[in-house]
Order: sequence, then structure tokens, then C-alpha cells
Amino acid sequence: MFAIGSLQKVKQKNQNDLPTLTNLKKFLLKKEFEKKARFVCYDSCQECSVVLDGKPKEKIEGFFASYPKTYRYDESMGMQQIEPDPYFDADGVERQVCFSYAIYKNGIGDQIYLEYNSKLYDYSDYFEDVKIYDSLEDIQNEKEASLQKVLS
Repeated sequence: MFAIGSLQKVKQKNQNDLPTLTNLKKFLLKKEFEKKARFVCYDSCQECSVVLDGKPKEKIEGFFASYPKTYRYDESMGMQQIEPDPYFDADGVERQVCFSYAIYKNGIGDQIYLEYNSKLYDYSDYFEDVKIYDSLEDIQNEKEASLQKVLS
């Protein structure tokens, strides 16, 4: 009985240590780094790496089953699809990036929105957890409402 309970705890702990779209900020901030932690996915989105201070430290496979889309919000133009920042592996070879998210030691990360599996993940708030929306329009409406509050 003790062995089964121990194995379940180990399995649960290992699953809790894996990144998800909703815990990505916290996952990266738990890592030991001095300036910047980055989660970058490449090679048709089949492989991802945790990159700490420019050095790849951990590979994660199967994070995405299909290509996500990344957006930024522009006050005058609304949601704009963007290309992820380039990534060069440990051998200096540029990889075809499909997703990238970076966060700095002070907790400030990339202000992006990720569209994946009919959901939108809002990474734009510096100090809040990731918010999930059903559409780009929902995000845009919230951004415009927030802007109106500030201007009022």
C-alpha cells in the first residue's frame, strides 16, 4: 500500500512540474535564472525548450498538437498577429519557431495573446495569472473597456 501511494505522489509531482498554457508564467519563474527565462517551441511545434539566460536547459516534447497563433494588442489597430522572436539552439542553428514566451526575473513577461484549440490565453498582465477567453473579440472588448476606464 505504501509503495502505491508513493508512486502516485511521484507521478502527481511530475505532472505538476510540467508546463501548461495556464501555468507557464509560474513554471518559468520557479526556474533558477538571473535575467530571463524563455519557453520556445520549434520544429513544427513538436519540440520546446526552456532557455535560461540564453542557455537551453530542458527539452519538452508534445506540448502543442498543432500550431498556435500569437497576437499583440495595439490600441489603434486592435489585435495583430505576430511572428515569434527567432531562436538559435546551442549549436548556433536558427530553428523555425512557432511559439515563444519570455519572462524576466522581476516577473514582467511578454505581453502576448495565444490562440490555441479554440481558446485565447492572455499573457499581457504583468502580475496576474493567465486569463482565458473564447474569442479575439472578447479580448479586444475587454481591452477597449479598460482603456475607456483609464481615460474616464
